[in-house]
Amino acid sequence: MSVNGRGAMAPTLTNAELDSLREFWDVYEPQFARVGSELAEDVAAHPELSHFVGAGDNGEVAENRDRIAQAIRGRDWGPYLTDMTATGARYAEAGLSFSSWFATGRALRSKLVPLLVEALHSDPERLAQAVRGVSIFIDLVLVAVGDSYIEAKERIITEQQDVLRGLSTPVLELRSGLLLVPLIGFIDSERALLLTGNLLEAIAARRAKAIVLDITGVPAVDSAVANHLMQTVQATQLMGAHTLISGLSPENAQTLVRLGLDLARLNTVGTLADGVVAATGILRAAEARAAEYETALG
Repeated sequence: MSVNGRGAMAPTLTNAELDSLREFWDVYEPQFARVGSELAEDVAAHPELSHFVGAGDNGEVAENRDRIAQAIRGRDWGPYLTDMTATGARYAEAGLSFSSWFATGRALRSKLVPLLVEALHSDPERLAQAVRGVSIFIDLVLVAVGDSYIEAKERIITEQQDVLRGLSTPVLELRSGLLLVPLIGFIDSERALLLTGNLLEAIAARRAKAIVLDITGVPAVDSAVANHLMQTVQATQLMGAHTLISGLSPENAQTLVRLGLDLARLNTVGTLADGVVAATGILRAAEARAAEYETALG
């Protein structure tokens, strides 16, 4: 048995595997609704799994049974595995653990094997074939659910990381022309690039002339962080803005001195409040020069 790609939509089954599935299904199909109902009671602690185990109203149970019959007897697995794939994605989006689905698979197996033994105990060869069919069926479903679950989880994690990165590098407008960037946490290369990009976009969109970049919440400032900050400051200067660094702690200041970095291009102030005052003065001076220039032209 093999499955093509992550989608699990085209299982390649041997004739022997197909025979095993049909043997299993001939016993399971007439008992499908009853087994589903009993299994739903067994997994009552996980009511969200009712769709997996066949519980639901009569129409839903019949539709699920027909899709499985179409897969096993008609060799058309598309509708059933598509349904399982969609369920796996919903399972991930709901924030449910994957381990409980495996527990449900084990519970289903524990229901089906005794059912097969009861029906086929007089024919050991057919019984062995049907038990193998149970394993093939559950494995196919687990692959479909598992692949879509993992894919959805990866997408959700990526989206959450994007949101967190955006939240970790906010650019706030204190007043027209004055931006504040409060940094919290460690600054790595990826975050530094995001910071620079967000800040430059904000400068262009809001025509900012003064920026306060506050690093009070940055626990450690080393040579890499200092270089990132200098590159950001240089980029903002090219956009015609003046950037002040506030919140450098005594410990971090001593670290930078010991590293011997050329920090002449970093304009620093003590606290965030000092930065806002200084940036406001820079902005007012820029506004005054602009007014004088307009008067001279006029």
